[in-house]
This record gives sequence, structure tokens and C-alpha cells, in this order.
Amino acid sequence: MKPEQVQAQLTRVLSEAIGELRDPRVPLIVTVERIHVTPDYGLARVYVSAMTGDMEELLEALNHARGHLQRQVSAHVRMRRTPTLEFRSAEDQRL
Repeated sequence: MKPEQVQAQLTRVLSEAIGELRDPRVPLIVTVERIHVTPDYGLARVYVSAMTGDMEELLEALNHARGHLQRQVSAHVRMRRTPTLEFRSAEDQRL
């Protein structure tokens, strides 16, 4: 699979999975802005944004739920190995 296809599938699966999280630190609407996958598919940097709430708390909650989110990815995206998810604020994209 091409990196663009992987990124599109990861965006779809993670947007849905994050929307289903029942953590008070996660606002109702969280947008997965962009995903960057390393060439070996070992790491996926997930850039998220939210209109409301504290970004620090959101990133903390997403990192706390990382295992669950990675299981969702492995269940819905056909890959040889599931990339490790790393969550960042969309404002950090340009770094």
C-alpha cells in the first residue's frame, strides 16, 4: 500500500475511534488534521486539533488511550505491522 493510502485509512479509522472515546478530557469534536507515516511504517505522527478544551489534556488523554487506538487501527487497516501512534497538536505540524 502507498503511504498516501495508509495515511487516508489511518485518518478515517482514528477520527472514528477518537470520536468514540469516553474521556472527559476529549472534546466532542476532535479533528485529525494530518498523519505522517515514517517510510518503514513503524511510526505514525497524528496531528490533531480541537475547537474547545485544553490541548495538553487532549494529548494526554490520547496518549493514555494509545493502546486502544492502536488496536482499532490494527483491526481496521490491513498492514503487516501496526505503526506506533504519536499524538501532536496540529499547531506543531510545521516543526
